[in-house]
Amino acid sequence: MEGRVEGTQKDRLPFVALPLAAIVLHILCINNYGYFRDELYYLACSKRLDWGYVDHPPLSVAFLRLVTILFGDSLFAIRMPIVLASGLTVFMVVLTADRLGAGRLGTWLAGLCVLLSGMNLVVFSFFTMNAIDVLIWAVAAYLIVRLIEKESVGLWLLFGVLMGLGFLNKVSILWLVSGFGLSMMIPPNHKSLLRPGPWLALLVLVLFAAPHTVWQAQHGWPTKEFVANAMREKLLPLAPWEFFAQQAVVVNIFAVPVIIAGIVFGFRKENRKWLPLSVVFLTVVAILLINGKSRVNYLAPAYPFVLATGAVAVERWFKAHQLRKRWAYIALVSASPLYLSLGLPWLSPNAMTWIISKSPIQPPVEEKGPKSAMQGWSDMFGWPELARDVKVAMVKLTPEEQDRAAIVTKNYGEASALEHFGLKRVLCGHNNFWLWGPDGWDGEVAIFVNRWPTEITDLFESFEQVGTVDAPEAVPEQNGSPIWVARGLKIPVAEFWKRIKKFV
Repeated sequence: MEGRVEGTQKDRLPFVALPLAAIVLHILCINNYGYFRDELYYLACSKRLDWGYVDHPPLSVAFLRLVTILFGDSLFAIRMPIVLASGLTVFMVVLTADRLGAGRLGTWLAGLCVLLSGMNLVVFSFFTMNAIDVLIWAVAAYLIVRLIEKESVGLWLLFGVLMGLGFLNKVSILWLVSGFGLSMMIPPNHKSLLRPGPWLALLVLVLFAAPHTVWQAQHGWPTKEFVANAMREKLLPLAPWEFFAQQAVVVNIFAVPVIIAGIVFGFRKENRKWLPLSVVFLTVVAILLINGKSRVNYLAPAYPFVLATGAVAVERWFKAHQLRKRWAYIALVSASPLYLSLGLPWLSPNAMTWIISKSPIQPPVEEKGPKSAMQGWSDMFGWPELARDVKVAMVKLTPEEQDRAAIVTKNYGEASALEHFGLKRVLCGHNNFWLWGPDGWDGEVAIFVNRWPTEITDLFESFEQVGTVDAPEAVPEQNGSPIWVARGLKIPVAEFWKRIKKFV
């Protein structure tokens, strides 16, 4: 096949076995824990379809709305598409490695690196735009390989559509576009810029991006404010050595040689036409390092670009040195029990807490605030208990007060959970809940959840604690949160609403 690296013996089994393994692993624990904080938020957003939201574009929400219409909003229903996406992501990386000329070792190695990545195990365990993002980048890597082999207007248009959908899912797809664009300025790929294909793809991307961009402008660029606040108030600074150490740990420590080999692969003289794959990955690395603050999963979608080439390089190295291939598998799989334990929600909360406390591999601390014993998994607990305790507080109001009362929370997780579990007029100043407004509340009576500063409590004639959230497995912020009854807002509701705005 034109443009392909010389390969070795082919094996079609990884095309089926590895994607199927990813799907089965996630299905086995699909219902083990409860709704994740962001899943509840996406469900709330899906009831209010729009061309944008404070903290994400509209595609994932629109897709979730379709899923809930067709299959309902159970955990199985909303997570199953993401589970299937995990298998498809593995398949695309295996397919890309095969396209590059990988033989039996290369295809298995590429697929296993994706399957056993700690980040991927976590991100495909619940409904999130990040999982869709990883899949889109994996498909993009394959399309770029095809474009390098033989350009066509059809392939360029398909790439443009994919980038447009990627933008509507997560704006960081522009990192990929930037890296690929940069690589096309490097000979011999610069000749492509003299043809219409790349410019047509760019035009398609702009057309797809237009509705969300217009929405941002109409709402005062809320995502820009959200990112600035997160950088200043939420995310912790990260030194370069910490960044690389965290990546090595959470990807899979034994996949690091494959990743390094993949980066180097495109810079070797005989492989220079595959340089765009390395450049895309390094562009994202550079952006994150310059930024200085990032979540560990921000680099996750870029790994398919170097895992496929890295698998080919490692395979050729093993062949050149006549080493037994089994050692490559043994090295990669040896850490799988630990990664599977920490990366999938299949253990009991007590067992997960114990393993995390004893594990030499600790999930990185990315944000300010108290650390949960179960790390991010704690965000799947405590929501039914929160709704139960707020309902108890609500029935203490008179029937007239219940009709006019609002429930005011500090963050979108609380608000989304209360709404999902049946409570009405749930208000919040956090992210898109603030844009949805106070829902006709008159300010006379409200149930407040969580701890509030005196600047807020002093705005009411009375602010009395009537309960406490009892959810020991929830995040520290939720467990033990006080529940209040507030009466007699002293200022107009519109003024109060301005004061609780929080885009972060």
